[in-house]
Amino acid sequence: MNRILLLIYVASLILAACQPASHKGTIAELRHMQIEFKQEKVENGLDKAMLSYQDFLNNSPESDLTPEALRRLADLKIEKEYGCLIEGGSPAGETQEEIVPAREEGSTGNTLEMVRKESPASAFVPVFDESEEEFEHRAPLEQWDGMAGVESGQTEKGINDLEREGAREALALYTKLLNEYPLYEHNDKVLYQMSRAYEELGQIDEAIDVMERLFRDFPGSSYIAEIQFRRAEYYFSRRRYLEAEDAYSSIVDKAAHSTFFELALYKLGWTFYKQELYEDALHPFIALLDHKVTQGYDFTQIEDEQERKRLEDTFRVISLSFSNLGGPDSVVEYFSEQGKRSYEDSIYSNLGEFYFDKRRYADAASAYTAFISRNPYHRAAPAFHMRVIEIHTKGGF
Repeated sequence: MNRILLLIYVASLILAACQPASHKGTIAELRHMQIEFKQEKVENGLDKAMLSYQDFLNNSPESDLTPEALRRLADLKIEKEYGCLIEGGSPAGETQEEIVPAREEGSTGNTLEMVRKESPASAFVPVFDESEEEFEHRAPLEQWDGMAGVESGQTEKGINDLEREGAREALALYTKLLNEYPLYEHNDKVLYQMSRAYEELGQIDEAIDVMERLFRDFPGSSYIAEIQFRRAEYYFSRRRYLEAEDAYSSIVDKAAHSTFFELALYKLGWTFYKQELYEDALHPFIALLDHKVTQGYDFTQIEDEQERKRLEDTFRVISLSFSNLGGPDSVVEYFSEQGKRSYEDSIYSNLGEFYFDKRRYADAASAYTAFISRNPYHRAAPAFHMRVIEIHTKGGF
């Protein structure tokens, strides 16, 4: 009997083994599965995160995580009040320029073609919709809102003490962190956020003090290019041009790949111009145009309005500089010493129209003629000849 029971048991095991196993899949098969992600809104997410960090700080023993929790709590307080403060990246209002294919060799076009009219001879007639005084006041200040023009102690309209409380609490946390954890590895980020918080409160001098500390204590920080640009803007807006010059120059010399590089070149040129150092001003302005050429930039295909206006302003201030240095002869001398440029036609035509707008017809014609003399076979030469005839006709010659 026992033997029969044993045989029945063994048979049942054999039958079970022969049955197909239930298929539950393998890890390797997961690669073929489509996983659906859904965004779920977390109600009061910032408040909950702040409570978590605060709870950690209140109830956990001090550890290596303590300074990190302090910083994150302070950052969240700032984010709640003002939205997320930018950590690095581009200045407010700046967009990354689109790199477009270069035009055929030997010509980058002329910025004045943007106002091209029906006649080819009128292709070089720009629109001067502001005086020189208005231009010299506007052009160097409008490129980045940043801190330029903000006076110390000023706060945004409509911000009351209650709305500023979060920023003050954040600043207290940042200060505590810096004092108690001087060796914390992210103290450059702490100082950066502190400077932005002070700026949001309108306490610009305090923001500058913090930036000076960041620049002094963390020269290798990833925030240095932006910090230097903001310092330079502060000094420039207060006509402290030598200090602005040093700050802009540090970006030009050491941060060629920064998003602030082109703006720093532009503003560096203006620091020299404001000091009436016109030849020194030309170097960074020309370097800015050179940089755009190396990027394959097409000066005639500019869809971004802000970028187009900045280029027009650059050509105009170059014209003002050459005019102050002696006019067309100074252009010839400059490029003879510094080397030819593919966009020289734009330099000469802008200068010619600068004089034409002032009814200095002989000087206007001289600017075009100077280019033709140096570049008789350039593709712009025929149109320049036609423009000289127009100018002479307009001037009654």
